[in-house]
Amino acid sequence: MTMAVCTVLLLAGSTTACADDSATRERIAPALSESPDTLVLRVQELRSGPAPWEQGRLPTFSLYGGGRVVVPGPSAGALQQAREFHLPAEEFGSLLTSAVVAGLYQAHTYEDTDTVDATLLLVSLRANDDMRTTRVTEPEAHRSGPEGRVVAYVERLPGVPDGARVFQPTTLAVLATGGVSEGPTAAVPWPLRPLGDGTRTREGMCTLVTGDALTDVSRLAANASQETRWSSGGKLYAVSFRPLLPDEHTCQDVDTW
Repeated sequence: MTMAVCTVLLLAGSTTACADDSATRERIAPALSESPDTLVLRVQELRSGPAPWEQGRLPTFSLYGGGRVVVPGPSAGALQQAREFHLPAEEFGSLLTSAVVAGLYQAHTYEDTDTVDATLLLVSLRANDDMRTTRVTEPEAHRSGPEGRVVAYVERLPGVPDGARVFQPTTLAVLATGGVSEGPTAAVPWPLRPLGDGTRTREGMCTLVTGDALTDVSRLAANASQETRWSSGGKLYAVSFRPLLPDEHTCQDVDTW
């Protein structure tokens, strides 16, 4: 794997990449052996002022032990969906090595004070059993220096192969935002406990759906649109339907930061 690692590091712009190859491999070794449900690397891009039905959007890229990758897929109506695939061992190791070279082994914050409504790029890497998150405000404005290396790293992430499978979640997060106006069509009655009784998160009032209800609610969401309004407890809501990923188990896990 040494030649592949050195190639990736040189592409990342490191002048000491190959000289530090053994130390870098030592850093990434624990992550390589993690289980396929343990998060190793995550990339999330948060845009300013999302619409209520855009709350809780799936991360751009989630990498798990063994090279398992989960990424957003085409939505089905109002239902967010994901795709999953596996990276070959060599590509998995090279991806983690280049993450270390990009400076992601330590948490950093790169601000952009000149922009008011800015996009926020979050990149988290597992290191010593902790997820260390680097934040880059307005990544499009950063093309040089250490923050530029982070942006360049994200732009080189693997694309989705043709054979990617539909990710099959065991739990769906229903994220409801109240205080909305009427939608383009008649409101749809919500079939479960009132949406307002959910757990409060930054992404909305969160209700987790599992078991038989998961199939019913997924079908209901797929037959709706993102702008559909839902009536529950005498109130109107805009709702985002988001599958929980392998490392997510509670409503708090849906909160991005």
